[in-house]
Amino acid sequence: MMDISSFKPLEPERQESLFEVSASKAHSHKWIESEKAGRDLGDDAVVEWYRKYWRIFCRECYIEHLQGECFWIELDNGDFGLLRNRFHDNMKLVDEIVDIFKRGGENLDVVNFAVKSGLDIAEVLKLLEVLDINARRISPAVEITAKQFVEGIRASHHPRCLVVEDDLSSRELLVNIVESIGLECVALETGEDALEEVQTRRFDVFIIDIMLPGKHGAEVAWYLKRHSVSCPIIAVSAALDSWSQDDLIDCGFTDLIAKPFDLDDIKKKLIEVHDAVIARR
Repeated sequence: MMDISSFKPLEPERQESLFEVSASKAHSHKWIESEKAGRDLGDDAVVEWYRKYWRIFCRECYIEHLQGECFWIELDNGDFGLLRNRFHDNMKLVDEIVDIFKRGGENLDVVNFAVKSGLDIAEVLKLLEVLDINARRISPAVEITAKQFVEGIRASHHPRCLVVEDDLSSRELLVNIVESIGLECVALETGEDALEEVQTRRFDVFIIDIMLPGKHGAEVAWYLKRHSVSCPIIAVSAALDSWSQDDLIDCGFTDLIAKPFDLDDIKKKLIEVHDAVIARR
């Protein structure tokens, strides 16, 4: 076996944060489970994801890291892409060990495999020391409690707004307003895109044009309301008079803004959202 200290890591094409991606996965899990339950399960669903999947998630990420598929910041120990280099004379054995890990196996499972296969146990143990699967799975950087996990998501969350507007000039205007007060902004053109986006990201305020191509803006608001979204959902339209305001409120909109926009009014509403998010930390 070559000296691992002489190994030169590859240059990563993709870099991810374990905490950021896991937060997105936990949020998606909350949405799915809340839809099944017919109510917003809140942080309980996030904690459930952590308890059920965190260990598996770390394992999968570390294998990706060793294979050079994705550089996971919190898991790096100078070994990114190790498995894409011939660091051992018997790479077939290395692949077999990695396959055991992929199936959820532990070091003991690898040793049992080596015994049954009549392999050199000492050599297998050296490989396990190099791969160091347990140290990456439960390193000080990722060993956190469920409560700390939830608190970490809250602390790292930056106030975010989703703008859904098919008119380019109106969309750009809204994005400029949103970003000018310190909110992160995601801007989309269709209701379908919006419903897909909310599956993986958390938002603190929505600004939705009523007349959208494909899914109607009210359909998006109704979906959010049905999934217990409690943050502001603002309707914008050039023809608000054509709609029953009571019907729009029933669909889930919490506020209505007519075009052309009253910029000061929009800014005031968004500043309130921004300050409320910061205050909850």
